[in-house]
Amino acid sequence: MSKLGIALVVFGVAIALSVPILGPTLVAPRATLGAHELHRGEGVNVVFLAPVANRSDFYGGQVIPIRIDLTDNDDSDVLGANVTVWVNGEPATSIGLPAMGNKMVEIHPGIYQFNLNTKPYPAGPGSQPIDLGILAKVPDDRMFEAHKSISLD
Repeated sequence: MSKLGIALVVFGVAIALSVPILGPTLVAPRATLGAHELHRGEGVNVVFLAPVANRSDFYGGQVIPIRIDLTDNDDSDVLGANVTVWVNGEPATSIGLPAMGNKMVEIHPGIYQFNLNTKPYPAGPGSQPIDLGILAKVPDDRMFEAHKSISLD
């Protein structure tokens, strides 16, 4: 093999080895969280992220990770917000981590998560959908509420 061929092989291997390492750092965190569903408020936006974004049917009894992206109208992250989750007007229940009452945990700047335990809610064919409510109070006391209906089959 010629020196050029060896150099090309070494260059190809170097690129192949570096891509998995560089890949996660080059992609914005929001891009890795999948589809989204936007709810605009007065100065505050709540974006439901996958798996609840653009989906409303889940299996009853499962734990559903509720993830939101909280931004100002200028698309800057809202940090340190008090975000709570409500089901049918009552505090939601969580299982596993993150779990702190019905409060969402900020897992990345502006991205909050709550693991919703669906066992306490009616499930199965013909059961009433639940009303999932997100109440966000940002540090400057602005508040926003977003709702989503979820069916538990």
